Parts: sequence; C-alpha cells; structure tokens
Amino acid sequence: MVQIQPNANFHTASGRTVFDVRQNERFLEYRRQWYEYPRHFIVGEFPINLDIESTNACNLQCPFCAVTFKNWGPYRPGYMDFTLFQRIIDEGVENGLCSIKLSLRGEPVLHPELIEMVKYAKDKGILDIYFNTNATLLDEDKINRLIDTGLDRISISFEGIAKEVYESYRVGAKYEEVVANVKALRHIRDRRGLSYPQIRVQTVLLPELKGSFPQYVAFWQGIADEVAYLDSRCETSNDDHRGLVADWACPFLWQRMAILWDGTLLPCLMHGVSDFNLMALGNVKEVSIKETWQSEKATQYRELHKSGQAHKLEACDRCSYRAMELEKLGVKKGVVYSE
Repeated sequence: MVQIQPNANFHTASGRTVFDVRQNERFLEYRRQWYEYPRHFIVGEFPINLDIESTNACNLQCPFCAVTFKNWGPYRPGYMDFTLFQRIIDEGVENGLCSIKLSLRGEPVLHPELIEMVKYAKDKGILDIYFNTNATLLDEDKINRLIDTGLDRISISFEGIAKEVYESYRVGAKYEEVVANVKALRHIRDRRGLSYPQIRVQTVLLPELKGSFPQYVAFWQGIADEVAYLDSRCETSNDDHRGLVADWACPFLWQRMAILWDGTLLPCLMHGVSDFNLMALGNVKEVSIKETWQSEKATQYRELHKSGQAHKLEACDRCSYRAMELEKLGVKKGVVYSE
C-alpha cells in the first residue's frame, strides 16, 4: 500500500507551535484537511496552501542552498509584482484558500512590498500567513510593521550554535546581529502584549550539527516559541534512489501549489530539481489556479504517485525530498523499476 506522511521531514524539538495555540473551528478544519486530504488522496476544489515566491533574490551565499549555485531552476533574480500577487490572493479567497507562505527561493524581506503583501492577504481573510527568513534584515521598523499586518508566524533559519559555525553556513550574515534581531522580534511582540507572529527558529539538522543540537535547543528556548529541525537531505544522494519502485506518494500534490515570482505554476516545491519546466503547469497570468489544480496534467501526476510510480516523472525521480523519504522507508538500491 502506498504510504503518505504529511510533514514527514519536520520536527518540533521544543515549545508550542501555532497549531497548538490556535484552536478555533476554522483553523482546526484547515489543519484537518492538511493531514487528511493527502492520507486519503482527497483532492479539494483548490489548494489548501499556496507557496508564493515573493522573490528569488537573496542577500546571503549559503553553501548548502540551491540559490547560491543557481541550480534550482533557470535563475533570473526577480520580485513578484504586487498586482500579480493581488490577483493570486483574490482567486484564492474566492475558492477558500487557507494559507500562504511568502517564500520559496530567496529572502522575502528583500521584497520592497512584503509588508503590503501580508496586509493585503490578511485583510482579505487568509487564515495562516507565514514565511521563512534569515532574519538579517529584521530591524525594529520592519518588525513593528510586520506585527501590524497580523502575520501569523515567522520561521527563522539558523544553522549552528557557535558564531564560527553559523557564519560558515550563513555566509554574509553576522551571528550577533541576527541573534539580536530575533530577540528584538520577541521583545517587541511581547511588549505589545501580542501572541503573534509565532516565532519558530529552525535548522536543517546536518550531520555535523547533530552533536550540538541539545545546546541549540537550550539557547533558543525562551526566545523562540518553537525550536524545530528539518531532516537533512545531505545524507543520501538523489542518484542513489533514481528509478526505484516505492510504495510512497508525495503529500504536496494534495496540499499545495507553488507560484514563482514571475507567475509560473508548479505542482510542488521541486526540491533540488534543476529544471522547473519539467513539471510547470502554466502561468497564473494566463490560466487560473483552480483550473490548473484540477487539470489533466495535475491529475496525472497524482495518479502516478498513488500507484507508486512517482519515478516515471523525471522531476520526482530527481527530487531530494523523495530520496530522503525513500531512505527512511528502507527502499534498497538496485530494486529498479522496469517496464
């Protein structure tokens, strides 16, 4: 039987998530759909979440990041036009969209209209708005303005606990400045008597960071609401799992779609895949998100995953997320699909 595990690579190490704190009926229904739809292969009328790439530009040069090596799709730095963003949100609101993440590649705080984007989406009724950031640009003014928008949560990527380790991974960032920015975010929010945005500090749990992870958790407890980690994709090669048959399906196809800054529609986040055109579903400037979500091509992608044949899709066969999940399932090398 095909296995599907929503959020399989994400783990909370300490604290309470926004999902523990927020318990109203609409929010609980949103989270029920997030887990139950992929488990039972239920295709909603519209994606539960849209990953909207506000920008693919970044101010750092992290050695493990695909943006640094320009190998996560054809790379042309750009910023999503605010009018295009409004169009996306308007269609989403009409169709019951629950959540948006304003990051994919790049550093969202670089976008000059990020504050306006969050405010527009929140004013339109989007339930859960969040983004990932390196926190290098979170000064007091931006923090206050982000809080004013009603932003629900913010995930801060921070590798390592020692200054030299952190700065070796987050090349271009200054350890003391970023720690101070995160502390300021918590201080300003608490001083204003608010619970949001919920603050998560997270790391990719690279093999060389595992030994110091208890110290990492201890350091961030009391500053962040939640300390979390993502499984490392560096312990296995994508090539080691190419062509393998597996009773596994990706949850993303039942949960979300991604929209690049230029409007390109993708069925998922396409981890580590070098050519977005392998699975692009069109452009939101020309087609509706709803029609694309329900399209013949998107349906074909889901059917191949449901039948354990994800390897027949070249992008999925190359995907680092799939490789990591197959490794966990104990799928052995050499068990190769053949027609």
